[in-house]
Amino acid sequence: MDLLTDLRFALRVVSRRPGVPALVASLFAVSLGLASGMWAVIDAVAIRPLPYPDAQQLVAVMEVHPVRGRMSVTPANFLDWTQQVSTLQATAGFGGIEASVFTTGDPVRLLGTKVTPGFFDVFRVAPEKGREFHADDFRGDGRVVVISHQVWRRQFGGDPNAIGAPLHVDGTAYTVVGVMPRDFKTIGNSELWVPWIMSPEERTERRFHLVGALARLRPATTPSDADRELRVIYDRLQRDHPDTTADWSARAMPLRDLLLGDARRALAILAAAIVVLIIVASINVAGLLIAWLPTRRQEFVVRMAIGASASRVVRQLLIETLLWAAAGMAGGIGVAVSFVQLFAAVGTSPVLEYDFDPRIDVRVIATMTLLLVVIIAAAALVPCIVSVRRSTDLVPRRARAAGVLGHRAAIVVQVALSVVLLCATAELLIDFDSVLRIAGQSRTAGFGAEISLPVSRYADDSSQRQFFDRLLSALDARREVRSAAAATYIPPARIYGNVRFAIEGRSTPTDALTTLATGVSANAFKLLGIRLLRGRLIDSRDHPDAPRAGVISRALAHRYWPDDDPIGHRLSLVGDPAPITIVGIVDDVRQPLSSDPRAESVLYLSYRQVPYYFMTVLIVPAGELGPALAAVRQEVRRIDPTQAIGVARAIDEIRGEWLEQPRARTGIVTLFGISTLLLALVGLYARVAYAAASRTREFAIRQALGATPAYVVRILTGEALAVVAGGVAIAGALLPATSASIHSIVGGTSTSDLAVAASIAVLFSAAAFASAYWPARRAGRVSPAELLRSE
Repeated sequence: MDLLTDLRFALRVVSRRPGVPALVASLFAVSLGLASGMWAVIDAVAIRPLPYPDAQQLVAVMEVHPVRGRMSVTPANFLDWTQQVSTLQATAGFGGIEASVFTTGDPVRLLGTKVTPGFFDVFRVAPEKGREFHADDFRGDGRVVVISHQVWRRQFGGDPNAIGAPLHVDGTAYTVVGVMPRDFKTIGNSELWVPWIMSPEERTERRFHLVGALARLRPATTPSDADRELRVIYDRLQRDHPDTTADWSARAMPLRDLLLGDARRALAILAAAIVVLIIVASINVAGLLIAWLPTRRQEFVVRMAIGASASRVVRQLLIETLLWAAAGMAGGIGVAVSFVQLFAAVGTSPVLEYDFDPRIDVRVIATMTLLLVVIIAAAALVPCIVSVRRSTDLVPRRARAAGVLGHRAAIVVQVALSVVLLCATAELLIDFDSVLRIAGQSRTAGFGAEISLPVSRYADDSSQRQFFDRLLSALDARREVRSAAAATYIPPARIYGNVRFAIEGRSTPTDALTTLATGVSANAFKLLGIRLLRGRLIDSRDHPDAPRAGVISRALAHRYWPDDDPIGHRLSLVGDPAPITIVGIVDDVRQPLSSDPRAESVLYLSYRQVPYYFMTVLIVPAGELGPALAAVRQEVRRIDPTQAIGVARAIDEIRGEWLEQPRARTGIVTLFGISTLLLALVGLYARVAYAAASRTREFAIRQALGATPAYVVRILTGEALAVVAGGVAIAGALLPATSASIHSIVGGTSTSDLAVAASIAVLFSAAAFASAYWPARRAGRVSPAELLRSE
């Protein structure tokens, strides 16, 4: 009954004076929401076990080179060490594929994986229906397939008799032997798995890194144990194969570390920022209560005069705070959900694709509740007790100097942290704005659709070239299509297609010469809006029987020919000695926020001279998009009825894929900056309000002796700006030291830019003055006569 009475009284307090309760609820919403959202991400990425039995035993084996860094494994090396290693109880290799799949009707394009024996043994996940691959499936033609639960639903309608049914993969009939569970996830987000029966050429290949290697450690064995054994094996491989394996070694790393990639440091910094945010929020909640509760002194005195104990009044105040906190927690759930959605775009691994699936679940809400209790205990209990005890004094006393200094120090810390994060936010926004301008410089009204030809039926260069020749010629003849082109890689949408090459006349090791390579048709540069700087573009002269020609980006020219004109120079790709003559230089398709130095270095080749089995067909419609897309599907079906095409997307959308991570990071850092700014201003407001409340008698006497209200305002705002100046000074000292840490989040921006820091300091000081002015103005309006009557 007492609890209901306290709740009704708390609601009356909120209805009469909603300002401070609303601010406290907002503080709880921001701090709890961001902390819970960050916890959901950290939990999904670094704490929650991967969805496999004994997931801590899973490792990925990568080959490591002192210059080229970490890469997948060459097939021959993979076959060698899997036969020799003893610290791993199960090993498997895999490679990604894109397949055209159908049962009846039109084919669809799916991501799949070709796997070596033991793949599902590594994960220890059995099919939901049917079986996994047997040893016999890797002999002969291997025409069996295991499908995901989702493919089983889409292609077979969930038919329990799908086991044993045919599924056409790239035009060849496969037999479905297994269906994986609904929640089974593997690297690459695969939807089907087929046996990888290596050809004799693949089994002896030691130059190209084609195999992703996964393994399961033996019990009581660590990744370090596997590393030591692999080091011994690779010392032997280096001696046996010095031409291809020299300087290469291998490392076994926990699968989670590989999936997490370079994000671990960024997560640690964001987690630290959240801890700071909680501390600052707690300080500000305490500051608001310290400033607000003395204004209710008369209420406390009256309640205790009519019989209420001090503990009863403190309990009432805690229930009021809990009510405001509950409202803040409700808003915090919405903030947490938004944060998780924003972070999802950053959560992909730079090495392997995997869905970490952060979510707001029972554990996260329990964490939010625990934080709520901690903040109330740390921030509300002491101010409530102190305010009620001071209400028993007949004459209000000024706060002790130590308390004033402590409160000022808290504001200084808040200001310093806010300025640092605001500088990072400003720099990131400036850089991202320039990125958007660059990305929008060459806009195209066309769309692209990926086509991946099955190597089983298009094994040679001639058949691959013939398919795309026929398709582009047919599209040029369609009235629904204004222009058509093709490219394997559309910079800077994806960073793949990295190749090694040698420059004629130079002795530089080929391991040090790398670039992105893409095959293009003659019309691709126009559709992609890539401007010619010197020389010529790929055109009709570059037919299969002509000498190979290449066009390079300006960044590639500057990288390898800084003091020379590269036009006329020749290079050759590793594994393909045919010389390529550089005939032109084009402008960069810039990716300013990329940490990959190859992002702007591109070699463009004629797809007719260097055919590719996968291409993105680029189309500019003559009218509406629908008829043009239908024309593409009709022509592909006419050439090969079993071939599927990917989802059609605008060219600008494809080229802008890389913007997703910078956009998400910008949003996260901006969110932190705005939140800390809000908290710092609220803390400053509370500081000035508290000073005004604790010094009311002093200011009343000063005004009675002739001081003006403006004098009171000047004293309080001056003290507040002095505190702000101290925080800004500390921030200036912190900016160079924190630049490296912020770099891991904001993608290369510098927080030490003096012009930006000065602008932030000025703007923050202006906002701080406004935040301090209003409580100071109220203090200047206190009437000495009214104060004496109230005492």
